[in-house]
Amino acid sequence: MEMTHAKQAAPAAAAMTTREAAIRLLEGDTRPWAEGEPFTVRFYQPEDGYGVARLIYAVYGNGYPIDTFYIPEQLTEENRAGRIKSVVARTSSGEVICHFSLHRSSAPNPDMYEAGLGLTHPAYRACGAFERCFTLLFSLVENNSVTAIFGEAVCNHTITQKMAEPAKLVETALEVDLMPADTYAKERASDGRVSCLMYFRIGADQRRPLYIPDCYAAEIRFMMEGITLKRELLGSSGSQPLPADSELQTESFSSSGVCRCSIIRPGQDLAGRLAALEDDLRSRGYALLECFVPLGVPEAAYSVAALRTAGFFLGGFLPCWFGDDGLLMLKLFGTAGFDSIKLFSERGKAIMAMVRADWARACGHGR
Repeated sequence: MEMTHAKQAAPAAAAMTTREAAIRLLEGDTRPWAEGEPFTVRFYQPEDGYGVARLIYAVYGNGYPIDTFYIPEQLTEENRAGRIKSVVARTSSGEVICHFSLHRSSAPNPDMYEAGLGLTHPAYRACGAFERCFTLLFSLVENNSVTAIFGEAVCNHTITQKMAEPAKLVETALEVDLMPADTYAKERASDGRVSCLMYFRIGADQRRPLYIPDCYAAEIRFMMEGITLKRELLGSSGSQPLPADSELQTESFSSSGVCRCSIIRPGQDLAGRLAALEDDLRSRGYALLECFVPLGVPEAAYSVAALRTAGFFLGGFLPCWFGDDGLLMLKLFGTAGFDSIKLFSERGKAIMAMVRADWARACGHGR
């Protein structure tokens, strides 16, 4: 950020190497935000790093779970390497008042980018900054610089959801109670955990096998509608022999109380592995376990059956998540907050109805 006093703050920010140190610096920056200034929209430049961090702190306080966006030098390196592609709105005095990005996140497919961290300073939310950032960012999809994207639109309001259709994003899944309430405490935007609706847009695609578990055949076919995919639809009986050991990949987010587990290949020990993982997460106060099942292999039905027996319920369909498609299954360790979910589209409401019905089924299973 290059406004009058920020030139002195930015070099200090560059020396910060930890989340805690970066947040301490932001806490000490009490300069008021200028309002009503003209702004321009551009792709991220290194001098925007501190401004992005200051904006995130202004909106989320210290509650945003991804460290990179608080640490300017890390955000600059991620943009340089192409792992994050940020767009900012920047005022005439150098304040970053809006940010939106594509970034590689939890999807194992390296060509899949997540659209995320779209936020605007409260003083500039009626001036079109977010819409202009959104348009510039999605030009990367229009020109095929990025070919597969997904987004997680929060469900404590419908503002972001309303932008999905113009961007050709299609709803396919619902992550129930994904984000902790304290992420939004600074703006008092939620009284409980916040769910997210998942959207996908797939550009260049290739023909792939898709093994559909019978128990979710109708739901998956509905969630595939509107996405152009080349698929050989196959049944998934779950009768094939399994190895002794499962291959799992886990990623934990302690600040949000969420663990993500990809069942790369199920084995005969899958039920025990899932139970041990659940016990560990419960002991550490986690709120949600998400499991991702590859649908490009015939063992998909076995994984889904094991998850259903363990009390997991359907989250949705994830096109090209692994390269091949995936299925999201969820396990909550507390009361589900369906009643607080706000949805804009009829398709989103239909997906929630499917997810909620399967959650009701799952409540009679597992621990």
